[in-house]
Amino acid sequence: MRNTKSMPEHSNEEHEGPCEGSGCGAVVAFEVIGSELKLTVLHSLLSGPKRFNELRVATGMCQSSLAKTLKDFEEAGIAERKVHLGRPVAVEYRLSPMGQGLFEMVRDLERWAARWVMEGGSREVTQ
Repeated sequence: MRNTKSMPEHSNEEHEGPCEGSGCGAVVAFEVIGSELKLTVLHSLLSGPKRFNELRVATGMCQSSLAKTLKDFEEAGIAERKVHLGRPVAVEYRLSPMGQGLFEMVRDLERWAARWVMEGGSREVTQ
């Protein structure tokens, strides 16, 4: 996965058409959050902080896949990990400000899917 913290800044200029190539913001974003597993974890974290086991139950992911996804999110700056010392030790994950900035994008994807792909119910994100 590409390290997003060292990527060159992209201008905020409006483009007439979609960007192209590996430097395209949409391509870079898809590399960071573009798998079904990552979107499932992101969707769960959008509703608030969760402990590891809460995320495992909510997403239905196996422990190793969830751990890798959360590590990728931490490295990309999307999620933050907080360890609560006590008995037992608990680890909580929450979206960073960067991760919270994905809320509208996820809502837009849901609207697109509801219009063009899904027949029936939606998993609408609320905040």
